[in-house]
Amino acid sequence: MRTVAAVCALQLLCNARLSFGLVLSAPSGRKRRKSGSSTKWIACSSTTEVARAITKYVHEGDAVAELGAQLRESSIALSDAVGPDGRAVLVDIERKFPNEKKGEDRTLAMRREGDERGFYPDRATFVETKGFEFWRDALFFRGEARPQYDALVVDMSTVAGNDLELTCIALVREFLALNNGDGESDNPCRAVIVKSGSLQNLARRLYHAQRVISGAQTLDNRHAGGRSLIIGAVGVKQYRETIPFVVREGDVCIEVGCHLGTTATLIDEAAKGGDPVSGGCLGVDVGSSIIKAARKKYPHLSFEVGDGFRTGSLARMRTAYFGVHTANRSTYDVVYVDIGGLSGSEGLLESVALLASIDHSLEPRCIVIKSLCVRRLASCLVPFSDVWKEDRLSRQ
Repeated sequence: MRTVAAVCALQLLCNARLSFGLVLSAPSGRKRRKSGSSTKWIACSSTTEVARAITKYVHEGDAVAELGAQLRESSIALSDAVGPDGRAVLVDIERKFPNEKKGEDRTLAMRREGDERGFYPDRATFVETKGFEFWRDALFFRGEARPQYDALVVDMSTVAGNDLELTCIALVREFLALNNGDGESDNPCRAVIVKSGSLQNLARRLYHAQRVISGAQTLDNRHAGGRSLIIGAVGVKQYRETIPFVVREGDVCIEVGCHLGTTATLIDEAAKGGDPVSGGCLGVDVGSSIIKAARKKYPHLSFEVGDGFRTGSLARMRTAYFGVHTANRSTYDVVYVDIGGLSGSEGLLESVALLASIDHSLEPRCIVIKSLCVRRLASCLVPFSDVWKEDRLSRQ
């Protein structure tokens, strides 16, 4: 999984330079908006949701961009939203046009040859690139002055050929960095609206630890699609404070990156409750000397040397240490992760790749990861279905 994440990151961080000879300028007389809060990542599951999100987040006079533009519903909604004083750069890759004689209903949402001619000429610029990797040039490297955008719309399947979760995350992060030289903290981009089923599923499963601890969010598996819930925590204190909200009596748990075993002991106590033979926690760390020290400090607890990225070996440890005494089909009920290199602000792609591997291999009910980059993602990634629901309730 580390190799996959690294390849995705390298592909998306490699800048090709082409000149399209087109310049996007900010609408005259309007100051660029600077936001003190992070840009919202709005994950949509359909074109209808994308159009609704555009109506909510895109304002008249905005400078906006669309990747995977088919000059259909979302492109029209975007161009209508910015109005004649706004600017829209609509980007798509070179593609074969659909055969209208074969299944016209199926191809109605696909771009046709010549559609760009006369498409909102007062505010929209259509750019066709030779491939997905040239999106940077289409949006940022077409003139002496680098433009800035108030919003971005992305259709991952259309522009990349598939709904690629890691590729999507890497694209959004690089776009935000290019949109402002100082990164995301002071970025004019109000929202990134992404049509991606995989990103929307992640958004529905991802929780901010402090919101769970404070009661602002309640863990809910009903909309997880059978996948693991994920909690992003920062610092040892917050990481441990999630235990009462996650671990149930009788749970079989594992902590990956257990260090000297203090957190694993707290998880073990919560899982066993008043029954010393029911549930528990296995502590795993890659350092043999660390595991030796943990066994000495907490002799009543089980510890094992292991690599958190080798999820197959973690699955085999479950049978070795816990047998098959639970009826749960998952390998572990709860997985805690505290791995060096993933706990800071970098390593998001590696973290998401590892979380996906744990989710699919060990099938826990919940994963708690001590990671600033994952908690930041939990702060900004929002499923549009939740936004739409809240808006409807507020109007009642």
